[in-house]
Amino acid sequence: MKAKYPILIIIAGLGGAVLCGCATGGRPAAAGQPPVAANQGDDSANEDLISEDLPGNPASSVTAGNPAALAHYAAGVSYEWNDQDDLAVRQFEDSALADPSNEHLVIRVAQRFLKNKQVDKAIDVLSKSAHRPAASGLLLSWLARAELQAGKTSQALSASRLSIQRQPDAFDGYESQIEILLHDNQLNEAARTLNRAAKSIRPDPPALVALGGLYMIYLKAQPKDDAAKTNAVAVLDRAAKMNFGQPRLWQTLADTYTQLDQPKKAAAIYLKLLADTPESSVARNSVHEKLAGIYIQAGDKTNATKELQAIVHDNPTRYPRAWFFLGELAFADDNLSEASEDYENTLHWDPNFEEAWYKLALVQIELHRSEEAFKTLDAARARFPKTFLSEFYNGIACLHVKKYPEAIRHFDAAEMIAHATDPGQLDYRFYFQFGEAYERSEQYRQADEYLQKCINLSPDYGEALNYLGYMLADRGEQLPRARVLIEKAVRLEPKNGAFLDSLGWVLFKQKQPEQALTWLLKAAEFTPEADATMLDHLGEVYMALHQPAKAIEAWKKSYSIDATPEVKKKLDTYSGGA
Repeated sequence: MKAKYPILIIIAGLGGAVLCGCATGGRPAAAGQPPVAANQGDDSANEDLISEDLPGNPASSVTAGNPAALAHYAAGVSYEWNDQDDLAVRQFEDSALADPSNEHLVIRVAQRFLKNKQVDKAIDVLSKSAHRPAASGLLLSWLARAELQAGKTSQALSASRLSIQRQPDAFDGYESQIEILLHDNQLNEAARTLNRAAKSIRPDPPALVALGGLYMIYLKAQPKDDAAKTNAVAVLDRAAKMNFGQPRLWQTLADTYTQLDQPKKAAAIYLKLLADTPESSVARNSVHEKLAGIYIQAGDKTNATKELQAIVHDNPTRYPRAWFFLGELAFADDNLSEASEDYENTLHWDPNFEEAWYKLALVQIELHRSEEAFKTLDAARARFPKTFLSEFYNGIACLHVKKYPEAIRHFDAAEMIAHATDPGQLDYRFYFQFGEAYERSEQYRQADEYLQKCINLSPDYGEALNYLGYMLADRGEQLPRARVLIEKAVRLEPKNGAFLDSLGWVLFKQKQPEQALTWLLKAAEFTPEADATMLDHLGEVYMALHQPAKAIEAWKKSYSIDATPEVKKKLDTYSGGA
Protein backbone atom coordinates (compact mmCIF):
# COMPACT_ATOMS: atom_id res chain seq x y z
CA MET A 1 0.00 0.00 0.00
CA LYS A 2 1.02 3.64 -0.30
CA ALA A 3 2.84 4.77 2.82
CA LYS A 4 1.23 7.62 4.72
CA TYR A 5 3.71 10.50 4.68
CA PRO A 6 1.47 13.59 4.30
CA ILE A 7 4.21 16.13 3.53
CA LEU A 8 7.71 15.51 2.29
CA ILE A 9 9.79 17.66 4.67
CA ILE A 10 13.43 17.94 3.77
CA ILE A 11 15.93 19.56 6.13
CA ALA A 12 18.99 17.74 4.80
CA GLY A 13 21.84 20.06 3.91
CA LEU A 14 21.09 22.66 6.54
CA GLY A 15 24.61 23.25 7.77
CA GLY A 16 26.64 26.02 9.29
CA ALA A 17 27.20 27.61 5.90
CA VAL A 18 23.44 27.83 5.36
CA LEU A 19 22.94 29.50 8.72
CA CYS A 20 25.63 32.13 8.49
CA GLY A 21 26.90 32.24 4.92
CA CYS A 22 30.50 31.86 6.04
CA ALA A 23 33.31 30.12 4.24
CA THR A 24 36.64 28.66 5.16
CA GLY A 25 39.64 30.91 5.44
CA GLY A 26 41.79 30.03 2.42
CA ARG A 27 42.69 32.89 0.07
CA PRO A 28 43.15 31.30 -3.39
CA ALA A 29 40.36 30.80 -5.88
CA ALA A 30 39.13 27.41 -6.95
CA ALA A 31 40.69 25.79 -9.97
CA GLY A 32 39.77 27.61 -13.15
CA GLN A 33 38.66 30.76 -11.32
CA PRO A 34 40.39 34.15 -11.12
CA PRO A 35 42.90 34.45 -8.29
CA VAL A 36 42.11 36.47 -5.22
CA ALA A 37 45.54 37.88 -4.57
CA ALA A 38 45.51 41.11 -2.62
CA ASN A 39 41.79 40.78 -1.87
CA GLN A 40 40.92 42.09 -5.29
CA GLY A 41 37.38 43.39 -5.44
CA ASP A 42 36.94 43.44 -1.66
CA ASP A 43 36.22 47.07 -0.86
CA SER A 44 35.58 46.27 2.78
CA ALA A 45 39.28 45.80 3.48
CA ASN A 46 40.60 49.32 3.98
CA GLU A 47 44.16 48.20 4.32
CA ASP A 48 44.08 45.17 2.00
CA LEU A 49 45.77 42.05 3.32
CA ILE A 50 48.11 44.03 5.54
CA SER A 51 45.32 44.37 8.08
CA GLU A 52 44.65 40.64 8.17
CA ASP A 53 46.12 38.09 10.53
CA LEU A 54 48.08 36.26 7.84
CA PRO A 55 51.62 34.96 7.36
CA GLY A 56 54.06 37.54 6.04
CA ASN A 57 52.15 40.60 7.27
CA PRO A 58 54.36 43.57 6.29
CA ALA A 59 52.47 46.19 8.24
CA SER A 60 54.63 46.10 11.33
CA SER A 61 57.82 47.28 9.57
CA VAL A 62 56.53 49.66 6.92
CA THR A 63 57.76 52.74 8.82
CA ALA A 64 61.42 51.72 8.61
CA GLY A 65 63.66 52.87 5.73
CA ASN A 66 64.26 55.80 3.37
CA PRO A 67 62.58 59.00 4.69
CA ALA A 68 61.90 60.24 1.14
CA ALA A 69 60.14 56.99 0.27
CA LEU A 70 58.02 57.21 3.41
CA ALA A 71 57.16 60.82 2.65
CA HIS A 72 55.92 59.87 -0.82
CA TYR A 73 53.85 57.07 0.74
CA ALA A 74 52.28 59.39 3.32
CA ALA A 75 51.45 61.89 0.58
CA GLY A 76 49.81 59.12 -1.42
CA VAL A 77 47.63 58.15 1.53
CA SER A 78 46.62 61.79 1.96
CA TYR A 79 45.70 62.14 -1.71
CA GLU A 80 43.77 58.87 -1.54
CA TRP A 81 41.72 60.08 1.43
CA ASN A 82 40.82 63.17 -0.57
CA ASP A 83 39.76 61.11 -3.59
CA GLN A 84 42.67 62.40 -5.70
CA ASP A 85 43.46 58.95 -7.06
CA ASP A 86 45.80 59.96 -9.89
CA LEU A 87 48.04 61.94 -7.55
CA ALA A 88 47.91 59.13 -4.99
CA VAL A 89 49.07 56.59 -7.55
CA ARG A 90 52.07 58.70 -8.55
CA GLN A 91 53.10 59.16 -4.93
CA PHE A 92 52.79 55.44 -4.16
CA GLU A 93 54.85 54.57 -7.21
CA ASP A 94 57.51 57.14 -6.29
CA SER A 95 57.68 55.80 -2.73
CA ALA A 96 58.37 52.23 -3.87
CA LEU A 97 60.85 53.23 -6.57
CA ALA A 98 62.73 55.53 -4.15
CA ASP A 99 63.63 52.60 -1.88
CA PRO A 100 63.29 49.18 -3.55
CA SER A 101 65.11 47.59 -0.62
CA ASN A 102 62.28 48.43 1.78
CA GLU A 103 60.29 45.32 0.97
CA HIS A 104 57.51 46.02 3.46
CA LEU A 105 56.88 49.39 1.83
CA VAL A 106 57.09 47.90 -1.67
CA ILE A 107 54.61 45.14 -0.79
CA ARG A 108 52.23 47.61 0.78
CA VAL A 109 52.33 49.82 -2.31
CA ALA A 110 51.86 46.78 -4.56
CA GLN A 111 48.86 45.68 -2.50
CA ARG A 112 47.24 49.07 -3.07
CA PHE A 113 47.87 48.82 -6.80
CA LEU A 114 46.40 45.31 -6.91
CA LYS A 115 43.35 46.43 -4.99
CA ASN A 116 42.85 49.23 -7.51
CA LYS A 117 43.34 46.72 -10.37
CA GLN A 118 46.52 48.52 -11.51
CA VAL A 119 48.34 45.25 -11.97
CA ASP A 120 51.08 46.53 -14.28
CA LYS A 121 52.17 49.11 -11.70
CA ALA A 122 52.19 46.45 -8.98
CA ILE A 123 54.41 44.23 -11.14
CA ASP A 124 56.71 47.15 -11.92
CA VAL A 125 57.44 48.05 -8.29
CA LEU A 126 57.68 44.41 -7.19
CA SER A 127 60.00 43.48 -10.08
CA LYS A 128 62.46 46.30 -9.28
CA SER A 129 62.68 45.08 -5.69
CA ALA A 130 62.80 41.41 -6.72
CA HIS A 131 65.89 41.96 -8.92
CA ARG A 132 67.97 42.43 -5.78
CA PRO A 133 69.98 39.30 -4.82
CA ALA A 134 68.65 39.67 -1.28
CA ALA A 135 64.96 39.74 -2.28
CA SER A 136 62.93 37.67 0.19
CA GLY A 137 60.60 34.80 -0.48
CA LEU A 138 57.70 36.95 0.76
CA LEU A 139 58.32 39.64 -1.84
CA LEU A 140 58.73 37.06 -4.61
CA SER A 141 55.47 35.42 -3.60
CA TRP A 142 53.68 38.76 -4.05
CA LEU A 143 55.32 39.19 -7.43
CA ALA A 144 53.98 35.72 -8.35
CA ARG A 145 50.44 36.74 -7.37
CA ALA A 146 50.67 39.96 -9.36
CA GLU A 147 51.94 38.09 -12.43
CA LEU A 148 49.06 35.64 -12.09
CA GLN A 149 46.56 38.46 -11.83
CA ALA A 150 48.02 39.83 -15.06
CA GLY A 151 47.52 36.44 -16.73
CA LYS A 152 51.27 35.72 -16.95
CA THR A 153 51.12 32.18 -15.60
CA SER A 154 54.62 31.02 -16.56
CA GLN A 155 56.27 34.14 -15.05
CA ALA A 156 54.13 33.70 -11.95
CA LEU A 157 55.24 30.09 -11.53
CA SER A 158 58.87 31.09 -11.94
CA ALA A 159 58.55 33.74 -9.24
CA SER A 160 56.82 31.31 -6.86
CA ARG A 161 59.52 28.68 -7.42
CA LEU A 162 62.21 31.23 -6.67
CA SER A 163 60.29 32.25 -3.55
CA ILE A 164 60.34 28.66 -2.29
CA GLN A 165 64.02 28.30 -3.22
CA ARG A 166 64.92 31.42 -1.21
CA GLN A 167 62.91 30.41 1.85
CA PRO A 168 61.97 26.70 1.68
CA ASP A 169 60.53 26.70 5.21
CA ALA A 170 58.27 29.76 4.68
CA PHE A 171 54.63 29.38 3.72
CA ASP A 172 54.41 32.35 1.32
CA GLY A 173 56.07 30.78 -1.72
CA TYR A 174 54.05 27.57 -1.47
CA GLU A 175 50.85 29.57 -1.05
CA SER A 176 51.41 31.61 -4.19
CA GLN A 177 52.46 28.55 -6.19
CA ILE A 178 49.41 26.57 -5.12
CA GLU A 179 47.16 29.49 -6.04
CA ILE A 180 48.71 29.54 -9.51
CA LEU A 181 48.46 25.79 -10.02
CA LEU A 182 44.83 25.68 -8.90
CA HIS A 183 43.98 28.61 -11.14
CA ASP A 184 45.72 26.90 -14.06
CA ASN A 185 43.93 23.61 -13.28
CA GLN A 186 47.23 21.78 -12.76
CA LEU A 187 45.67 19.68 -10.03
CA ASN A 188 48.26 16.90 -9.80
CA GLU A 189 51.09 19.41 -9.44
CA ALA A 190 48.99 21.36 -6.91
CA ALA A 191 48.60 18.19 -4.82
CA ARG A 192 52.36 17.57 -4.87
CA THR A 193 53.05 21.17 -3.83
CA LEU A 194 50.52 20.95 -1.02
CA ASN A 195 52.19 17.83 0.34
CA ARG A 196 55.63 19.38 -0.03
CA ALA A 197 54.46 22.43 1.90
CA ALA A 198 53.00 20.25 4.64
CA LYS A 199 56.43 18.65 5.15
CA SER A 200 58.56 21.79 4.80
CA ILE A 201 56.94 24.87 6.33
CA ARG A 202 57.64 26.05 9.85
CA PRO A 203 54.95 24.87 12.32
CA ASP A 204 53.27 28.24 12.57
CA PRO A 205 49.51 28.10 13.44
CA PRO A 206 48.35 30.75 10.89
CA ALA A 207 50.38 29.09 8.13
CA LEU A 208 49.10 25.60 8.99
CA VAL A 209 45.48 26.77 9.09
CA ALA A 210 45.91 28.61 5.77
CA LEU A 211 47.48 25.47 4.26
CA GLY A 212 44.44 23.49 5.43
CA GLY A 213 42.27 26.01 3.59
CA LEU A 214 44.32 25.48 0.42
CA TYR A 215 43.85 21.73 0.73
CA MET A 216 40.10 22.37 1.05
CA ILE A 217 40.03 24.36 -2.18
CA TYR A 218 41.95 21.61 -3.97
CA LEU A 219 39.51 19.00 -2.63
CA LYS A 220 36.57 20.91 -4.06
CA ALA A 221 38.10 20.21 -7.48
CA GLN A 222 39.27 16.68 -6.56
CA PRO A 223 36.75 15.45 -3.95
CA LYS A 224 37.77 11.79 -4.28
CA ASP A 225 41.41 12.37 -3.33
CA ASP A 226 41.26 10.66 0.06
CA ALA A 227 45.01 10.95 0.60
CA ALA A 228 44.81 14.74 0.26
CA LYS A 229 41.92 14.84 2.70
CA THR A 230 43.91 12.80 5.21
CA ASN A 231 46.89 15.12 4.79
CA ALA A 232 44.69 18.19 5.21
CA VAL A 233 43.25 16.88 8.47
CA ALA A 234 46.78 16.06 9.69
CA VAL A 235 47.89 19.64 8.96
CA LEU A 236 44.96 21.04 10.92
CA ASP A 237 45.62 18.59 13.76
CA ARG A 238 49.14 19.98 14.06
CA ALA A 239 47.75 23.48 14.46
CA ALA A 240 45.05 22.36 16.91
CA LYS A 241 47.68 20.89 19.26
CA MET A 242 49.47 24.23 19.56
CA ASN A 243 48.85 26.74 22.31
CA PHE A 244 47.90 30.03 20.68
CA GLY A 245 45.36 32.80 21.16
CA GLN A 246 43.68 34.43 18.15
CA PRO A 247 40.00 33.34 18.44
CA ARG A 248 39.41 34.22 14.77
CA LEU A 249 42.13 31.76 13.77
CA TRP A 250 40.60 29.07 15.98
CA GLN A 251 37.24 29.70 14.32
CA THR A 252 38.81 29.41 10.86
CA LEU A 253 40.41 26.15 11.98
CA ALA A 254 37.02 24.83 13.13
CA ASP A 255 35.33 26.02 9.92
CA THR A 256 37.86 24.10 7.84
CA TYR A 257 37.44 20.99 9.99
CA THR A 258 33.70 21.22 9.26
CA GLN A 259 34.30 21.39 5.51
CA LEU A 260 36.61 18.37 5.77
CA ASP A 261 33.83 16.31 7.41
CA GLN A 262 35.39 16.42 10.87
CA PRO A 263 32.37 17.66 12.86
CA LYS A 264 33.52 16.34 16.25
CA LYS A 265 36.83 18.19 16.03
CA ALA A 266 35.08 21.32 14.85
CA ALA A 267 32.45 21.12 17.59
CA ALA A 268 35.14 20.75 20.29
CA ILE A 269 36.74 24.02 19.13
CA TYR A 270 33.40 25.85 18.87
CA LEU A 271 32.46 24.74 22.38
CA LYS A 272 35.81 25.98 23.70
CA LEU A 273 35.27 29.29 21.91
CA LEU A 274 31.85 29.59 23.56
CA ALA A 275 33.37 28.92 26.97
CA ASP A 276 36.04 31.59 26.40
CA THR A 277 33.72 34.23 24.91
CA PRO A 278 31.92 36.65 27.27
CA GLU A 279 28.15 36.29 27.46
CA SER A 280 27.76 39.85 26.21
CA SER A 281 29.82 39.29 23.05
CA VAL A 282 27.96 39.26 19.73
CA ALA A 283 30.59 36.79 18.48
CA ARG A 284 28.82 34.06 20.46
CA ASN A 285 25.96 33.99 17.96
CA SER A 286 28.29 33.04 15.12
CA VAL A 287 29.60 30.11 17.17
CA HIS A 288 26.08 29.02 18.10
CA GLU A 289 25.23 29.07 14.37
CA LYS A 290 28.20 26.88 13.50
CA LEU A 291 27.36 24.38 16.23
CA ALA A 292 23.72 24.30 15.17
CA GLY A 293 24.80 23.51 11.60
CA ILE A 294 27.00 20.64 12.78
CA TYR A 295 24.27 19.19 14.97
CA ILE A 296 21.67 19.44 12.20
CA GLN A 297 23.89 17.59 9.75
CA ALA A 298 24.62 14.95 12.40
CA GLY A 299 20.89 14.49 13.01
CA ASP A 300 21.25 15.71 16.61
CA LYS A 301 18.06 17.75 16.69
CA THR A 302 18.15 18.21 20.47
CA ASN A 303 21.49 20.02 20.53
CA ALA A 304 20.71 21.86 17.28
CA THR A 305 17.55 23.22 18.87
CA LYS A 306 19.50 24.21 21.98
CA GLU A 307 22.00 26.25 19.94
CA LEU A 308 19.32 27.95 17.85
CA GLN A 309 17.29 28.80 20.93
CA ALA A 310 20.40 30.42 22.44
CA ILE A 311 20.62 32.67 19.37
CA VAL A 312 17.00 33.80 19.38
CA HIS A 313 17.01 34.21 23.15
CA ASP A 314 19.80 36.78 22.97
CA ASN A 315 18.85 38.38 19.64
CA PRO A 316 15.26 37.57 18.66
CA THR A 317 15.17 40.34 16.05
CA ARG A 318 18.49 39.85 14.27
CA TYR A 319 18.38 36.16 13.34
CA PRO A 320 15.16 35.28 11.52
CA ARG A 321 16.96 32.32 9.91
CA ALA A 322 17.46 30.83 13.37
CA TRP A 323 13.69 31.02 13.93
CA PHE A 324 13.20 29.36 10.53
CA PHE A 325 15.48 26.41 11.34
CA LEU A 326 13.80 26.00 14.70
CA GLY A 327 10.58 25.68 12.72
CA GLU A 328 12.15 23.08 10.44
CA LEU A 329 13.31 20.99 13.40
CA ALA A 330 9.94 21.25 15.15
CA PHE A 331 8.15 20.29 11.91
CA ALA A 332 10.43 17.27 11.45
CA ASP A 333 9.56 16.17 15.01
CA ASP A 334 5.84 16.65 14.30
CA ASN A 335 5.63 19.51 16.82
CA LEU A 336 3.29 21.38 14.52
CA SER A 337 2.09 24.12 16.88
CA GLU A 338 5.68 24.94 17.81
CA ALA A 339 6.70 24.91 14.15
CA SER A 340 3.88 27.30 13.33
CA GLU A 341 5.04 29.74 16.02
CA ASP A 342 8.64 29.55 14.81
CA TYR A 343 7.71 30.24 11.18
CA GLU A 344 5.48 33.11 12.32
CA ASN A 345 8.40 34.56 14.28
CA THR A 346 10.56 34.25 11.17
CA LEU A 347 8.06 36.29 9.18
CA HIS A 348 7.52 38.77 11.98
CA TRP A 349 11.20 39.73 11.91
CA ASP A 350 11.71 39.22 8.18
CA PRO A 351 8.52 39.27 6.08
CA ASN A 352 10.64 38.87 2.94
CA PHE A 353 11.79 35.37 3.98
CA GLU A 354 9.88 33.73 1.15
CA GLU A 355 10.23 30.05 2.03
CA ALA A 356 8.91 30.66 5.56
CA TRP A 357 5.54 31.67 4.06
CA TYR A 358 5.27 28.34 2.26
CA LYS A 359 6.40 26.25 5.22
CA LEU A 360 3.91 28.05 7.46
CA ALA A 361 1.16 27.20 4.99
CA LEU A 362 2.14 23.51 5.05
CA VAL A 363 2.03 23.46 8.85
CA GLN A 364 -1.37 25.11 8.82
CA ILE A 365 -2.63 22.41 6.45
CA GLU A 366 -1.31 19.69 8.77
CA LEU A 367 -3.09 21.42 11.65
CA HIS A 368 -6.32 21.28 9.60
CA ARG A 369 -6.35 25.05 9.19
CA SER A 370 -6.70 24.96 5.42
CA GLU A 371 -8.44 28.33 5.15
CA GLU A 372 -5.52 30.02 6.96
CA ALA A 373 -3.06 28.11 4.81
CA PHE A 374 -4.49 29.44 1.57
CA LYS A 375 -4.60 32.96 3.01
CA THR A 376 -0.90 32.57 3.80
CA LEU A 377 -0.20 31.43 0.24
CA ASP A 378 -2.24 34.33 -1.15
CA ALA A 379 -0.22 36.77 0.96
CA ALA A 380 3.02 35.26 -0.36
CA ARG A 381 1.74 35.43 -3.94
CA ALA A 382 1.00 39.14 -3.49
CA ARG A 383 4.46 39.80 -2.06
CA PHE A 384 6.71 37.76 -4.36
CA PRO A 385 6.94 37.15 -8.10
CA LYS A 386 6.03 33.76 -9.47
CA THR A 387 8.98 31.42 -8.88
CA PHE A 388 9.71 27.72 -8.78
CA LEU A 389 9.31 27.73 -4.99
CA SER A 390 5.98 29.53 -5.02
CA GLU A 391 4.50 27.15 -7.58
CA PHE A 392 6.00 24.07 -5.94
CA TYR A 393 4.64 24.84 -2.48
CA ASN A 394 1.26 25.89 -3.84
CA GLY A 395 1.18 22.52 -5.59
CA ILE A 396 1.96 20.68 -2.35
CA ALA A 397 -0.76 22.61 -0.52
CA CYS A 398 -3.34 21.76 -3.17
CA LEU A 399 -2.22 18.13 -3.20
CA HIS A 400 -2.81 17.75 0.50
CA VAL A 401 -6.28 19.28 0.45
CA LYS A 402 -7.12 16.96 -2.45
CA LYS A 403 -7.33 19.66 -5.11
CA TYR A 404 -5.46 17.43 -7.51
CA PRO A 405 -6.02 19.28 -10.84
CA GLU A 406 -4.82 22.53 -9.22
CA ALA A 407 -1.81 20.74 -7.74
CA ILE A 408 -0.88 19.43 -11.20
CA ARG A 409 -1.24 22.92 -12.67
CA HIS A 410 1.13 24.38 -10.07
CA PHE A 411 3.68 21.57 -10.43
CA ASP A 412 3.59 21.95 -14.20
CA ALA A 413 4.28 25.70 -13.85
CA ALA A 414 7.10 25.00 -11.40
CA GLU A 415 8.68 22.55 -13.84
CA MET A 416 8.55 25.07 -16.67
CA ILE A 417 10.12 27.81 -14.50
CA ALA A 418 12.90 25.48 -13.35
CA HIS A 419 13.72 24.37 -16.90
CA ALA A 420 14.11 28.04 -17.84
CA THR A 421 16.04 29.19 -14.76
CA ASP A 422 17.59 26.39 -12.69
CA PRO A 423 16.98 22.76 -13.78
CA GLY A 424 18.79 21.57 -10.65
CA GLN A 425 15.66 22.36 -8.66
CA LEU A 426 13.91 19.47 -10.38
CA ASP A 427 15.15 16.86 -7.95
CA TYR A 428 13.68 13.54 -6.87
CA ARG A 429 11.47 15.23 -4.24
CA PHE A 430 9.81 17.40 -6.85
CA TYR A 431 9.08 14.48 -9.17
CA PHE A 432 7.71 12.37 -6.29
CA GLN A 433 5.14 15.04 -5.44
CA PHE A 434 4.27 15.56 -9.11
CA GLY A 435 3.86 11.81 -9.62
CA GLU A 436 1.64 11.53 -6.54
CA ALA A 437 -0.59 14.34 -7.83
CA TYR A 438 -1.07 12.51 -11.14
CA GLU A 439 -1.76 9.20 -9.38
CA ARG A 440 -4.32 10.78 -7.06
CA SER A 441 -6.07 12.31 -10.06
CA GLU A 442 -6.09 8.84 -11.73
CA GLN A 443 -3.79 9.89 -14.57
CA TYR A 444 -1.71 6.75 -14.22
CA ARG A 445 0.46 7.03 -17.32
CA GLN A 446 1.77 10.44 -16.24
CA ALA A 447 2.09 9.21 -12.66
CA ASP A 448 4.29 6.34 -13.88
CA GLU A 449 6.43 8.77 -15.90
CA TYR A 450 7.08 11.19 -13.03
CA LEU A 451 7.57 8.56 -10.33
CA GLN A 452 10.09 6.83 -12.59
CA LYS A 453 11.91 10.17 -13.02
CA CYS A 454 12.07 10.37 -9.24
CA ILE A 455 13.56 6.87 -9.04
CA ASN A 456 16.06 7.61 -11.80
CA LEU A 457 17.33 10.57 -9.77
CA SER A 458 17.32 8.69 -6.45
CA PRO A 459 17.41 4.91 -7.06
CA ASP A 460 17.30 4.08 -3.34
CA TYR A 461 14.33 6.28 -2.45
CA GLY A 462 12.08 3.62 -0.98
CA GLU A 463 8.91 5.73 -0.92
CA ALA A 464 8.96 6.18 -4.69
CA LEU A 465 9.85 2.53 -5.34
CA ASN A 466 6.94 1.39 -3.21
CA TYR A 467 4.50 4.01 -4.50
CA LEU A 468 5.05 3.17 -8.17
CA GLY A 469 5.20 -0.58 -7.51
CA TYR A 470 1.97 -0.55 -5.53
CA MET A 471 0.20 1.61 -8.11
CA LEU A 472 1.06 -0.90 -10.83
CA ALA A 473 0.21 -3.92 -8.67
CA ASP A 474 -3.12 -2.49 -7.56
CA ARG A 475 -4.09 -1.97 -11.20
CA GLY A 476 -2.79 -5.41 -12.18
CA GLU A 477 -0.32 -3.86 -14.65
CA GLN A 478 3.31 -4.78 -15.33
CA LEU A 479 3.36 -7.11 -12.33
CA PRO A 480 6.96 -8.34 -12.76
CA ARG A 481 8.18 -4.72 -12.84
CA ALA A 482 5.97 -3.85 -9.86
CA ARG A 483 7.41 -6.74 -7.87
CA VAL A 484 11.01 -5.72 -8.62
CA LEU A 485 10.30 -2.17 -7.44
CA ILE A 486 8.59 -3.28 -4.24
CA GLU A 487 11.18 -5.93 -3.40
CA LYS A 488 13.90 -3.28 -3.61
CA ALA A 489 11.91 -1.01 -1.31
CA VAL A 490 11.57 -3.87 1.21
CA ARG A 491 15.33 -4.58 1.06
CA LEU A 492 15.94 -0.93 1.88
CA GLU A 493 13.41 -0.90 4.76
CA PRO A 494 12.64 -4.49 5.82
CA LYS A 495 10.47 -3.37 8.77
CA ASN A 496 8.28 -0.92 6.87
CA GLY A 497 4.72 -2.22 7.18
CA ALA A 498 3.46 -0.35 4.10
CA PHE A 499 6.23 -1.80 1.92
CA LEU A 500 5.62 -5.33 3.27
CA ASP A 501 1.90 -4.98 2.53
CA SER A 502 2.71 -3.93 -1.05
CA LEU A 503 4.88 -7.03 -1.49
CA GLY A 504 2.08 -9.24 -0.25
CA TRP A 505 -0.37 -7.52 -2.58
CA VAL A 506 1.77 -7.91 -5.71
CA LEU A 507 2.26 -11.63 -4.88
CA PHE A 508 -1.51 -11.97 -4.53
CA LYS A 509 -1.94 -10.31 -7.93
CA GLN A 510 0.55 -12.82 -9.31
CA LYS A 511 -1.73 -15.60 -7.98
CA GLN A 512 0.60 -16.62 -5.16
CA PRO A 513 -1.77 -16.23 -2.16
CA GLU A 514 0.21 -18.46 0.22
CA GLN A 515 3.37 -16.36 -0.19
CA ALA A 516 1.24 -13.23 -0.07
CA LEU A 517 -0.23 -14.23 3.32
CA THR A 518 3.26 -14.56 4.84
CA TRP A 519 4.17 -11.00 3.87
CA LEU A 520 0.80 -9.52 4.85
CA LEU A 521 1.01 -11.03 8.33
CA LYS A 522 4.52 -9.67 8.64
CA ALA A 523 3.24 -6.26 7.50
CA ALA A 524 0.63 -6.32 10.28
CA GLU A 525 3.38 -7.14 12.77
CA PHE A 526 5.26 -3.95 11.83
CA THR A 527 2.15 -1.72 11.65
CA PRO A 528 1.37 -0.40 15.16
CA GLU A 529 -2.18 0.71 14.34
CA ALA A 530 -4.61 -1.41 12.36
CA ASP A 531 -4.85 -0.23 8.75
CA ALA A 532 -8.00 -0.51 6.67
CA THR A 533 -6.22 -1.17 3.35
CA MET A 534 -3.96 -3.81 4.84
CA LEU A 535 -6.96 -5.60 6.39
CA ASP A 536 -8.81 -5.45 3.08
CA HIS A 537 -5.84 -7.10 1.37
CA LEU A 538 -5.72 -9.74 4.09
CA GLY A 539 -9.40 -10.50 3.50
CA GLU A 540 -8.78 -11.00 -0.24
CA VAL A 541 -5.90 -13.39 0.43
CA TYR A 542 -7.87 -15.42 3.00
CA MET A 543 -10.75 -15.73 0.54
CA ALA A 544 -8.33 -16.91 -2.16
CA LEU A 545 -7.06 -19.52 0.31
CA HIS A 546 -10.67 -20.70 0.93
CA GLN A 547 -10.80 -19.35 4.48
CA PRO A 548 -13.98 -17.23 4.28
CA ALA A 549 -14.44 -16.80 8.05
CA LYS A 550 -11.03 -15.18 8.40
CA ALA A 551 -11.67 -13.11 5.28
CA ILE A 552 -14.96 -11.79 6.67
CA GLU A 553 -13.33 -11.02 10.02
CA ALA A 554 -10.58 -8.99 8.28
CA TRP A 555 -13.12 -7.09 6.16
CA LYS A 556 -15.24 -6.25 9.21
CA LYS A 557 -12.19 -4.76 10.92
CA SER A 558 -11.32 -2.85 7.76
CA TYR A 559 -14.88 -1.48 7.48
CA SER A 560 -14.86 -0.37 11.12
CA ILE A 561 -11.80 1.78 10.39
CA ASP A 562 -12.83 3.11 6.96
CA ALA A 563 -16.36 2.38 5.80
CA THR A 564 -15.69 2.19 2.05
CA PRO A 565 -18.38 0.99 -0.36
CA GLU A 566 -15.93 -1.55 -1.83
CA VAL A 567 -15.48 -3.37 1.48
CA LYS A 568 -19.21 -3.16 2.26
CA LYS A 569 -19.95 -4.86 -1.05
CA LYS A 570 -17.66 -7.75 -0.10
CA LEU A 571 -19.34 -8.11 3.28
CA ASP A 572 -22.76 -8.04 1.67
CA THR A 573 -21.71 -10.66 -0.83
CA TYR A 574 -20.07 -13.11 1.58
CA SER A 575 -21.80 -12.59 4.93
CA GLY A 576 -25.11 -10.97 4.27
CA GLY A 577 -24.17 -7.47 5.39
CA ALA A 578 -21.82 -5.63 7.69
